[in-house]
Amino acid sequence: MKQLDLNRGSGNIKIGILLFIVVALIFSVTIVKLKQGALMQGYDHIIRQNMLEKNDE
Repeated sequence: MKQLDLNRGSGNIKIGILLFIVVALIFSVTIVKLKQGALMQGYDHIIRQNMLEKNDE
């Protein structure tokens, strides 16, 4: 019985560490994408000036 409790606790720790790593990875990818936000523009069905071609030449 005691060995079973030890294995269960060890499994919970492993799952906790794995969950923490996944959350940290998603968080870091989100932060990197937000810092590069000036380069990202979503298509929202609205014509913006920076999307139009320049014909001033």
